[in-house]
Amino acid sequence: MGESSTDLTDVLQAFYRKPDAARAVRAFETWLGSGQPGIVVLHAFTRMAMVSSEVRAGIEALRPLRPHLVEAVLRGFDDPKFPRVGDGPPAPDEMDLLWVEFFATGNLAPLLRIIGVLDEPDVVRAALTQWLLETGTGFFGKRKLATFAPVFARCGIPVRLESFDIDGPLDLDLSVALAARAGHLKFSELPVPLSQAEAIRIAAKSAAVWSLKANSEAHAPVARLCELEATKPGGAARLLLSRAPQ
Repeated sequence: MGESSTDLTDVLQAFYRKPDAARAVRAFETWLGSGQPGIVVLHAFTRMAMVSSEVRAGIEALRPLRPHLVEAVLRGFDDPKFPRVGDGPPAPDEMDLLWVEFFATGNLAPLLRIIGVLDEPDVVRAALTQWLLETGTGFFGKRKLATFAPVFARCGIPVRLESFDIDGPLDLDLSVALAARAGHLKFSELPVPLSQAEAIRIAAKSAAVWSLKANSEAHAPVARLCELEATKPGGAARLLLSRAPQ
């Protein structure tokens, strides 16, 4: 996009490299006129105003247009009600705020929190492993297992029906999440039920991998971080962060 662009995504993703106060303020003025004060956007303009005194001054000059929104942005983190992520593993809708932190500051610490999601327990693998053992040793067990073979195949889950276990260093949470996103699976088709909390954590893993891989294509610091973190001990999903063939 050209220098006259007021697209917030374009402005924000370039901000940590070379803050462009003029474009940030133009994007803010456009946002004020849109009537869409989303939480992530509010967070983004506040963080840019905290990093750049020029952005803050430009936003302050626009106070007459929408005083309450301008005040909310300028007050920012001094306001206890201002949107921020907690200290625990981020939920899917909190990851955007962590990406804002990186784009506005260049700080990689927020991305390490996103990567940390990949180290959480593989709930699908644990539940399926228990189900395979309990079902396979039961009456007509192998026949029952075989009825789910097409489901496992659609998800790319390497179930070994003869030994009642699962092969490979795969994160099955991601396997089912990707299959569901592609329209190949409904969670209700699995032989094990997933609670709402488990489904949310599975979605968080999927969102973490997708956002890290997508942004590593355009941001060298993200690519370097992903390659480094892919080599560290942790969840099997870390392997997906590497560009090297698996």
